[in-house]
Amino acid sequence: MVKTLKDQLYQALLRSMASGHLEPGLVLLEGNIAEIFGMSRSPVRQTLARLHDEGAISRFEGRGYVVGRGPSEVVRRSLTAADFRAAGGRASVKRTESWRALAERVEHDVVLGSMKGRLELNELELSRTLDVSRSVTHRILLQLQSLGVVAKVKYSSWNVVPLDSDRLHQLYEARRLLEPFMIGKACERIGADDIARYLQRLAQAERRYPHIDPGRLDALEHDLHHDALVHGANDELLSMLQRTRPILLISKHLLGGEIALPPEDPFFAAHRQVFEALAAGQAARASQTLSDHLACSESLVQARLVNFQRDGDIRIPAYLRWLSRC
Repeated sequence: MVKTLKDQLYQALLRSMASGHLEPGLVLLEGNIAEIFGMSRSPVRQTLARLHDEGAISRFEGRGYVVGRGPSEVVRRSLTAADFRAAGGRASVKRTESWRALAERVEHDVVLGSMKGRLELNELELSRTLDVSRSVTHRILLQLQSLGVVAKVKYSSWNVVPLDSDRLHQLYEARRLLEPFMIGKACERIGADDIARYLQRLAQAERRYPHIDPGRLDALEHDLHHDALVHGANDELLSMLQRTRPILLISKHLLGGEIALPPEDPFFAAHRQVFEALAAGQAARASQTLSDHLACSESLVQARLVNFQRDGDIRIPAYLRWLSRC
C-alpha cells in the first residue's frame, strides 16, 4: 500500500538526517523542501511540525527549523535533490491517486448525499480526509461545481445541491430542449468513423451485458450525451448541458453499485437508433429519436431516485454535514 505524502516525506527527512546528509544545524525551509519534492507547502509544514514534536528538529532565532536538538552552529545552505538521493532515498513522493481519481470518490459521496437531503461540505476537512493540498481540493470542488452538484457559500464552505424529483424533472426539461437540437446539428458534421465507433462499443457492451463494469455504462452514456453532441459545434449550449450532468450521475453511482443492474440493458437500443439515424444522415429522425429516449429515460431515473431516497443506505464522510434530510 502506498504511504501518504506526509509519511513518505517524513521518512525521507528522517533517513537523510540519520545518514548525516542533512547535517546537525542545517536550516530546513518549508518552501525549499516543497520545491524539491514537487508538493504543496501544507504537507511539508505538517511533516516539519511532526519532526519538531518528536525532537528530531528544533526552532531557532530565524525562519524555519534546524536539524537536531539545539545544535551549536546554524548551517545555511539550499537543499537539493542530491541530499536525499545520497541517503539511498528519492527526492520525490509517489502519489496514490490523481486528482481525477480523487474527484471520482468525492463525486460518489456527494451525489449519493444529494439524493438524501441538504449537506454542507467543508473544504478544509476534505483536504485533511484526502491528505492533499488545498489547491488539489479546490480543483476537485471546481470540477464538481461545473457539474452542478456543489455551490460555494463562503470561504471554505460549500453546499451540496440537493437532487430531488422536482430538480431532476427540470434538468430533463433542459435536456429535452437542447439535446435534440444539438444532435440534429451534429448530423451535418459528425464523421462516419465516429458513428461506427459508437455503434461498435454499444454492440460489444450488448454482448457482455449484464457482465459489464458499471463504468462502461457511463462511458456509453457519454458517447451520445456528450461526444456526439460536441459535433453540433455550439460551445454555449454544451456548457449549459454540462449543468444537467447530475441526471447521468444518478445512474453512474447507483447502477451496479448501490443497486443491481437491471435484467435488460437500460438504454442500448435507444442509443443505437439515434446513431443509425445519424449514419443515414437523417437529422430530423435523430432528433426525434433522442427526444423520445429522454422522455422514457426520465421515468426510469425518477424511479431510481425515489427508491434510493426511501431504501438507500449511505455513509457520510467527515467533510460532509447534514443540514436537512428528506
